[in-house]
Amino acid sequence: MSVIEIKNLTKDFGFGRGVFDINLKVEKGEVYGFLGPNGAGKSTTIRHIMGFTKPDKGTITVNGQDAWKKSANIQTNLGYLPGEIALPDHLTGTEFIRMMADLRGIKDMRHTEYLIEKFQLDPAGSLKRMSLGMKRKLAVVVAFMHNPEILILDEPTSGLDPIMQQVFTEFIKEEKSEERRSYFLVIYLVKLTPLATKFQ
Repeated sequence: MSVIEIKNLTKDFGFGRGVFDINLKVEKGEVYGFLGPNGAGKSTTIRHIMGFTKPDKGTITVNGQDAWKKSANIQTNLGYLPGEIALPDHLTGTEFIRMMADLRGIKDMRHTEYLIEKFQLDPAGSLKRMSLGMKRKLAVVVAFMHNPEILILDEPTSGLDPIMQQVFTEFIKEEKSEERRSYFLVIYLVKLTPLATKFQ
């Protein structure tokens, strides 16, 4: 059974905007890359997988469960890294991690501490004053902290410096070696202009 299966997904926002008759499958242990330029419908597709949006037509299942009807059940074993990070300004990074741990029933924080060290995150500061890169690292930690079997990662290296991008890539390779996790990676596809092509 596919861990993620989309059949004929359609969400029409009018004027040719939306997603139309998308079909795809992600198998257990697979890293699935979902590529496209801005406006191609990548984030809209993710919102349907997460159960944030109801499709006009078609079905989306995650581990055999309807993504819209069973979203609460699905998300207990799913990690989500959004493309745009929105965090509560009134908390520190440490408080936010503790809040997410409580929501997920995490008692043993050793894996979370490993991730904090791995990504060189200092969570003590106010979220309001954190840089984009630090917020991105915090979001990575929160997405992986409960050891989910399915990861939905929207442009996961966006906002990370080149060193952290490499750390993230190596981390995914290490995690993938277990072959129990499945990844749905959304990647922004840049179309090179002739000027940019000259310098390749």
